[in-house]
Amino acid sequence: MYSLIAMLTALLSCNGIAQENKTPTMTKTFELNEPGTLNAKSSGGGVEVKTHDQHQVVIQAFVRKNGNILSPSDSSVKEILEDFDLDFEKNGSAITANVERKVKFGSWNNVGISLTIIVPREMSCDVSSSGGGVKISGVSGTHNFTSSGGGVELENITGTTKARSSGGGVHVTNQNGDIDLNSSGGGVTLNEANGNVKAHSSGGSVQLKNIHGDVEASSSGGGVSVSGECGYVKASSSGGPVHANISKLSKELNLESSGGGVDATILNGDKLGLDLDLSSSKVNIELSNFSGKAEKNRVKGTMNNGGIPVYMRASGGNVNVKFED
Repeated sequence: MYSLIAMLTALLSCNGIAQENKTPTMTKTFELNEPGTLNAKSSGGGVEVKTHDQHQVVIQAFVRKNGNILSPSDSSVKEILEDFDLDFEKNGSAITANVERKVKFGSWNNVGISLTIIVPREMSCDVSSSGGGVKISGVSGTHNFTSSGGGVELENITGTTKARSSGGGVHVTNQNGDIDLNSSGGGVTLNEANGNVKAHSSGGSVQLKNIHGDVEASSSGGGVSVSGECGYVKASSSGGPVHANISKLSKELNLESSGGGVDATILNGDKLGLDLDLSSSKVNIELSNFSGKAEKNRVKGTMNNGGIPVYMRASGGNVNVKFED
Protein backbone atom coordinates (compact mmCIF):
# COMPACT_ATOMS: atom_id res chain seq x y z
CA MET A 1 0.00 0.00 0.00
CA TYR A 2 1.19 3.48 -0.76
CA SER A 3 2.33 5.67 2.07
CA LEU A 4 -0.74 7.29 3.53
CA ILE A 5 0.74 10.76 3.26
CA ALA A 6 1.53 10.25 -0.42
CA MET A 7 -2.00 9.09 -1.08
CA LEU A 8 -3.82 11.95 0.62
CA THR A 9 -4.26 14.19 -2.37
CA ALA A 10 -5.63 11.41 -4.58
CA LEU A 11 -7.83 10.02 -1.86
CA LEU A 12 -9.38 13.31 -0.91
CA SER A 13 -10.33 13.98 -4.52
CA CYS A 14 -11.82 10.49 -4.97
CA ASN A 15 -15.49 10.41 -5.88
CA GLY A 16 -16.90 7.80 -3.53
CA ILE A 17 -20.37 6.35 -3.26
CA ALA A 18 -22.58 8.48 -1.02
CA GLN A 19 -23.77 6.69 2.13
CA GLU A 20 -26.64 8.30 4.05
CA ASN A 21 -25.98 11.56 2.19
CA LYS A 22 -22.31 11.45 3.17
CA THR A 23 -19.35 11.12 0.81
CA PRO A 24 -16.53 8.82 1.90
CA THR A 25 -13.06 10.24 2.28
CA MET A 26 -11.64 7.17 0.61
CA THR A 27 -13.03 4.47 -1.69
CA LYS A 28 -11.25 1.32 -2.83
CA THR A 29 -12.80 -1.21 -5.27
CA PHE A 30 -11.71 -4.80 -5.96
CA GLU A 31 -13.07 -7.15 -8.62
CA LEU A 32 -14.15 -10.53 -7.23
CA ASN A 33 -15.62 -13.20 -9.51
CA GLU A 34 -15.87 -16.05 -6.98
CA PRO A 35 -17.06 -16.51 -3.37
CA GLY A 36 -14.60 -14.62 -1.20
CA THR A 37 -13.48 -13.91 2.32
CA LEU A 38 -13.53 -10.52 4.01
CA ASN A 39 -11.13 -9.80 6.87
CA ALA A 40 -11.98 -6.41 8.31
CA LYS A 41 -10.68 -4.86 11.50
CA SER A 42 -10.99 -1.38 12.88
CA SER A 43 -9.70 0.32 15.99
CA GLY A 44 -10.81 3.69 14.77
CA GLY A 45 -14.56 3.29 14.31
CA GLY A 46 -17.42 1.01 13.46
CA VAL A 47 -17.71 -1.40 10.53
CA GLU A 48 -20.78 -1.94 8.36
CA VAL A 49 -20.98 -4.70 5.74
CA LYS A 50 -23.80 -4.95 3.23
CA THR A 51 -24.33 -6.69 -0.09
CA HIS A 52 -25.03 -5.97 -3.75
CA ASP A 53 -25.44 -8.04 -6.91
CA GLN A 54 -22.13 -7.01 -8.47
CA HIS A 55 -18.83 -8.93 -8.59
CA GLN A 56 -17.03 -6.24 -6.66
CA VAL A 57 -15.98 -5.39 -3.14
CA VAL A 58 -16.24 -1.67 -2.43
CA ILE A 59 -14.54 -0.32 0.70
CA GLN A 60 -15.54 3.14 1.87
CA ALA A 61 -13.74 4.97 4.67
CA PHE A 62 -15.45 7.84 6.50
CA VAL A 63 -13.52 10.20 8.75
CA ARG A 64 -15.49 11.35 11.79
CA LYS A 65 -14.91 13.92 14.48
CA ASN A 66 -17.06 14.55 17.55
CA GLY A 67 -19.60 12.07 16.24
CA ASN A 68 -19.95 13.73 12.83
CA ILE A 69 -18.76 12.44 9.45
CA LEU A 70 -16.46 14.98 7.88
CA SER A 71 -16.50 16.09 4.28
CA PRO A 72 -13.37 14.96 2.37
CA SER A 73 -12.56 18.64 1.89
CA ASP A 74 -12.61 19.41 5.61
CA SER A 75 -9.33 20.94 6.71
CA SER A 76 -8.90 18.51 9.64
CA VAL A 77 -9.23 15.31 7.56
CA LYS A 78 -5.58 15.18 6.50
CA GLU A 79 -4.35 15.54 10.08
CA ILE A 80 -6.70 12.82 11.33
CA LEU A 81 -5.65 10.38 8.59
CA GLU A 82 -2.01 10.82 9.52
CA ASP A 83 -2.75 9.16 12.86
CA PHE A 84 -4.13 5.95 11.35
CA ASP A 85 -2.69 3.06 9.38
CA LEU A 86 -5.05 1.93 6.62
CA ASP A 87 -4.57 -1.34 4.77
CA PHE A 88 -6.96 -2.23 1.94
CA GLU A 89 -5.82 -5.07 -0.33
CA LYS A 90 -6.79 -8.21 -2.23
CA ASN A 91 -4.98 -11.55 -2.16
CA GLY A 92 -6.71 -14.10 -4.37
CA SER A 93 -10.32 -14.19 -3.17
CA ALA A 94 -9.44 -12.72 0.25
CA ILE A 95 -10.09 -9.04 0.89
CA THR A 96 -8.40 -7.18 3.75
CA ALA A 97 -9.71 -3.92 5.17
CA ASN A 98 -7.88 -2.78 8.30
CA VAL A 99 -7.93 0.55 10.13
CA GLU A 100 -5.55 0.87 13.05
CA ARG A 101 -4.97 3.87 15.26
CA LYS A 102 -1.27 4.69 15.56
CA VAL A 103 -1.48 6.67 18.79
CA LYS A 104 -3.70 5.27 21.52
CA PHE A 105 -4.54 7.80 24.17
CA GLY A 106 -7.67 9.55 25.39
CA SER A 107 -7.40 12.82 23.49
CA TRP A 108 -8.11 10.96 20.23
CA ASN A 109 -11.38 9.42 21.38
CA ASN A 110 -13.35 12.13 19.56
CA VAL A 111 -11.98 11.19 16.11
CA GLY A 112 -12.00 7.99 14.11
CA ILE A 113 -12.49 6.27 10.78
CA SER A 114 -15.49 4.07 10.14
CA LEU A 115 -15.83 1.59 7.29
CA THR A 116 -18.71 0.68 5.01
CA ILE A 117 -17.92 -2.39 2.91
CA ILE A 118 -20.18 -3.54 0.07
CA VAL A 119 -19.65 -7.16 -0.96
CA PRO A 120 -21.20 -9.88 -3.13
CA ARG A 121 -23.71 -12.03 -1.25
CA GLU A 122 -21.45 -15.09 -1.15
CA MET A 123 -18.84 -13.70 1.22
CA SER A 124 -17.47 -15.22 4.42
CA CYS A 125 -16.75 -12.47 6.91
CA ASP A 126 -14.35 -12.05 9.82
CA VAL A 127 -15.10 -8.56 11.13
CA SER A 128 -14.03 -6.90 14.37
CA SER A 129 -14.12 -3.41 15.80
CA SER A 130 -12.73 -1.85 18.94
CA GLY A 131 -13.76 1.64 17.94
CA GLY A 132 -17.46 1.22 17.32
CA GLY A 133 -20.23 -1.21 16.54
CA VAL A 134 -20.49 -3.87 13.86
CA LYS A 135 -23.47 -4.04 11.48
CA ILE A 136 -23.77 -6.81 8.89
CA SER A 137 -26.53 -7.72 6.45
CA GLY A 138 -27.14 -10.13 3.60
CA VAL A 139 -23.94 -12.20 3.52
CA SER A 140 -23.64 -15.96 3.03
CA GLY A 141 -20.68 -18.04 4.24
CA THR A 142 -18.84 -18.70 7.50
CA HIS A 143 -18.75 -15.68 9.77
CA ASN A 144 -17.11 -14.31 12.91
CA PHE A 145 -18.14 -10.88 14.24
CA THR A 146 -16.62 -9.12 17.27
CA SER A 147 -17.02 -5.70 18.83
CA SER A 148 -15.55 -4.17 21.95
CA GLY A 149 -16.54 -0.65 20.99
CA GLY A 150 -20.27 -1.09 20.47
CA GLY A 151 -22.97 -3.59 19.72
CA VAL A 152 -23.28 -6.21 16.99
CA GLU A 153 -26.29 -6.07 14.66
CA LEU A 154 -26.90 -8.83 12.11
CA GLU A 155 -29.67 -9.21 9.54
CA ASN A 156 -30.42 -11.83 6.87
CA ILE A 157 -27.27 -13.84 7.51
CA THR A 158 -26.72 -17.31 5.98
CA GLY A 159 -24.10 -19.76 7.24
CA THR A 160 -22.38 -20.72 10.46
CA THR A 161 -22.07 -17.56 12.53
CA LYS A 162 -20.34 -16.42 15.72
CA ALA A 163 -20.91 -12.98 17.23
CA ARG A 164 -19.34 -11.44 20.35
CA SER A 165 -19.72 -8.04 21.96
CA SER A 166 -18.28 -6.50 25.09
CA GLY A 167 -19.32 -3.00 24.08
CA GLY A 168 -23.06 -3.45 23.63
CA GLY A 169 -25.80 -5.92 22.87
CA VAL A 170 -26.00 -8.53 20.12
CA HIS A 171 -29.13 -8.34 17.97
CA VAL A 172 -29.90 -10.71 15.09
CA THR A 173 -32.82 -10.92 12.67
CA ASN A 174 -33.34 -13.80 10.24
CA GLN A 175 -30.43 -16.22 10.66
CA ASN A 176 -30.17 -19.27 8.39
CA GLY A 177 -27.57 -21.62 9.88
CA ASP A 178 -26.09 -22.45 13.27
CA ILE A 179 -25.28 -19.42 15.40
CA ASP A 180 -23.32 -18.70 18.60
CA LEU A 181 -23.99 -15.38 20.35
CA ASN A 182 -22.30 -13.85 23.40
CA SER A 183 -22.53 -10.42 25.00
CA SER A 184 -21.04 -8.94 28.13
CA GLY A 185 -22.06 -5.42 27.16
CA GLY A 186 -25.81 -5.84 26.80
CA GLY A 187 -28.58 -8.26 26.00
CA VAL A 188 -28.88 -10.84 23.23
CA THR A 189 -31.89 -10.97 20.91
CA LEU A 190 -32.48 -13.35 18.01
CA ASN A 191 -35.65 -13.19 15.95
CA GLU A 192 -36.23 -15.95 13.40
CA ALA A 193 -33.54 -18.58 13.02
CA ASN A 194 -33.23 -21.85 11.15
CA GLY A 195 -30.40 -23.73 12.84
CA ASN A 196 -29.02 -24.56 16.23
CA VAL A 197 -28.54 -21.66 18.64
CA LYS A 198 -26.13 -20.96 21.49
CA ALA A 199 -26.62 -17.67 23.31
CA HIS A 200 -25.18 -16.16 26.49
CA SER A 201 -25.30 -12.75 28.10
CA SER A 202 -23.74 -11.39 31.25
CA GLY A 203 -24.88 -7.88 30.39
CA GLY A 204 -28.63 -8.32 29.94
CA SER A 205 -31.41 -10.69 29.02
CA VAL A 206 -31.49 -13.35 26.29
CA GLN A 207 -34.54 -13.38 24.03
CA LEU A 208 -34.80 -16.01 21.30
CA LYS A 209 -37.94 -15.95 19.15
CA ASN A 210 -39.13 -18.18 16.29
CA ILE A 211 -36.23 -20.60 16.56
CA HIS A 212 -36.23 -23.73 14.40
CA GLY A 213 -33.45 -25.81 15.94
CA ASP A 214 -31.84 -26.86 19.20
CA VAL A 215 -31.15 -24.16 21.80
CA GLU A 216 -28.66 -23.59 24.61
CA ALA A 217 -29.16 -20.22 26.33
CA SER A 218 -27.99 -18.63 29.56
CA SER A 219 -27.86 -15.25 31.25
CA SER A 220 -26.39 -13.82 34.41
CA GLY A 221 -27.59 -10.32 33.57
CA GLY A 222 -31.33 -10.89 33.05
CA GLY A 223 -33.99 -13.39 32.12
CA VAL A 224 -34.10 -15.92 29.30
CA SER A 225 -36.95 -16.43 26.86
CA VAL A 226 -37.13 -19.07 24.11
CA SER A 227 -39.89 -19.78 21.59
CA GLY A 228 -40.16 -21.85 18.44
CA GLU A 229 -39.90 -25.37 17.07
CA CYS A 230 -37.16 -26.79 19.26
CA GLY A 231 -36.43 -30.46 19.82
CA TYR A 232 -33.92 -29.60 22.55
CA VAL A 233 -33.83 -26.61 24.90
CA LYS A 234 -31.43 -25.95 27.76
CA ALA A 235 -31.87 -22.52 29.34
CA SER A 236 -30.70 -21.05 32.63
CA SER A 237 -30.59 -17.70 34.36
CA SER A 238 -29.20 -16.28 37.56
CA GLY A 239 -30.48 -12.81 36.73
CA GLY A 240 -34.18 -13.32 36.05
CA PRO A 241 -36.96 -15.73 35.08
CA VAL A 242 -36.83 -18.38 32.36
CA HIS A 243 -39.65 -18.76 29.82
CA ALA A 244 -40.04 -21.39 27.10
CA ASN A 245 -42.85 -21.76 24.57
CA ILE A 246 -41.96 -24.61 22.26
CA SER A 247 -43.31 -27.17 19.85
CA LYS A 248 -41.80 -30.36 18.44
CA LEU A 249 -40.04 -31.27 21.70
CA SER A 250 -38.22 -34.55 20.99
CA LYS A 251 -34.91 -34.64 22.88
CA GLU A 252 -34.83 -32.72 26.19
CA LEU A 253 -36.15 -29.67 28.04
CA ASN A 254 -33.93 -28.33 30.82
CA LEU A 255 -34.84 -25.00 32.48
CA GLU A 256 -33.28 -23.47 35.59
CA SER A 257 -33.49 -20.11 37.32
CA SER A 258 -32.04 -18.80 40.53
CA GLY A 259 -33.28 -15.29 39.79
CA GLY A 260 -36.98 -15.91 39.19
CA GLY A 261 -39.56 -18.46 38.20
CA VAL A 262 -39.65 -20.97 35.36
CA ASP A 263 -42.55 -21.11 32.90
CA ALA A 264 -42.90 -23.64 30.08
CA THR A 265 -45.58 -24.07 27.45
CA ILE A 266 -45.25 -27.27 25.43
CA LEU A 267 -47.36 -27.83 22.35
CA ASN A 268 -49.09 -31.23 22.60
CA GLY A 269 -46.96 -31.94 25.65
CA ASP A 270 -49.69 -33.99 27.34
CA LYS A 271 -49.47 -36.47 24.46
CA LEU A 272 -45.69 -36.94 24.74
CA GLY A 273 -43.82 -39.49 26.78
CA LEU A 274 -42.10 -37.37 29.44
CA ASP A 275 -39.67 -38.05 32.28
CA LEU A 276 -40.55 -35.24 34.70
CA ASP A 277 -38.24 -33.82 37.38
CA LEU A 278 -39.66 -30.48 38.57
CA SER A 279 -38.76 -28.57 41.71
CA SER A 280 -39.48 -25.14 43.24
CA SER A 281 -41.39 -23.58 46.14
CA LYS A 282 -44.51 -24.48 44.14
CA VAL A 283 -44.96 -26.62 41.04
CA ASN A 284 -48.02 -26.04 38.87
CA ILE A 285 -48.77 -28.71 36.26
CA GLU A 286 -51.79 -30.73 35.10
CA LEU A 287 -50.73 -34.36 35.09
CA SER A 288 -52.31 -37.11 33.00
CA ASN A 289 -51.36 -40.76 32.65
CA PHE A 290 -48.78 -40.04 35.35
CA SER A 291 -46.77 -42.46 37.40
CA GLY A 292 -44.55 -41.21 40.21
CA LYS A 293 -44.57 -38.72 43.06
CA ALA A 294 -46.36 -35.36 42.90
CA GLU A 295 -46.11 -32.87 45.76
CA LYS A 296 -46.53 -29.11 46.12
CA ASN A 297 -42.84 -28.38 45.56
CA ARG A 298 -41.71 -31.48 43.68
CA VAL A 299 -42.93 -33.61 40.80
CA LYS A 300 -40.87 -36.62 39.78
CA GLY A 301 -42.18 -39.38 37.55
CA THR A 302 -43.38 -40.18 34.04
CA MET A 303 -46.23 -39.18 31.75
CA ASN A 304 -47.34 -41.56 29.02
CA ASN A 305 -44.69 -44.09 30.09
CA GLY A 306 -41.86 -41.53 29.85
CA GLY A 307 -39.14 -40.91 27.29
CA ILE A 308 -38.19 -37.22 26.92
CA PRO A 309 -36.34 -35.72 29.94
CA VAL A 310 -38.04 -32.58 31.32
CA TYR A 311 -36.02 -30.98 34.12
CA MET A 312 -36.99 -27.68 35.76
CA ARG A 313 -35.65 -25.89 38.81
CA ALA A 314 -36.55 -22.48 40.26
CA SER A 315 -35.16 -21.05 43.47
CA GLY A 316 -36.56 -17.56 42.85
CA GLY A 317 -40.17 -18.38 41.97
CA ASN A 318 -42.59 -21.09 40.89
CA VAL A 319 -42.36 -23.73 38.20
CA ASN A 320 -45.35 -23.50 35.84
CA VAL A 321 -45.93 -26.02 33.06
CA LYS A 322 -48.74 -25.77 30.48
CA PHE A 323 -49.69 -28.17 27.71
CA GLU A 324 -51.42 -26.67 24.68
CA ASP A 325 -53.02 -28.29 21.66
